[in-house]
Amino acid sequence: MRGDPVKPESSQAGFSLIETVAALGILALAALPLMQLTGQAVRNTAFLENRFLARTVAENIMARTIAEPDPLEAGIEVGQESQMARQFAWTRLTSAVDATGLQTIEVTVARTEDSQILARLISFRAAQGILPAVEPEPQTDERSQR
Repeated sequence: MRGDPVKPESSQAGFSLIETVAALGILALAALPLMQLTGQAVRNTAFLENRFLARTVAENIMARTIAEPDPLEAGIEVGQESQMARQFAWTRLTSAVDATGLQTIEVTVARTEDSQILARLISFRAAQGILPAVEPEPQTDERSQR
């Protein structure tokens, strides 16, 4: 049997071209929603980061306003501030001093290129000299009363 040619064994292992194309099609259909989900997650992350930075700008403006020693005039003040290389436009609305001696301060912040408000803070500020001074109660030594 030396002269008999060696016949290759017929193998059924592996994928045919049609099976491979079908498998790739199913994989593509499954991967498409995952890609859309990833894109939406990236957009949400960017939006939340902008809101966080806008909130930081609003808190900075409010802190500077509250700490201002001079009385504030009623009205609207606008400005811009940069936070992590992003520009934000802010608006501060200050009310007139009311009968209780308080002013209402409202700060809103949006991206410079967008009008959507990303952060809004409202606080009160006492007008100087309006509120009565509170005198501290005298301290007593408990040991001397025993």
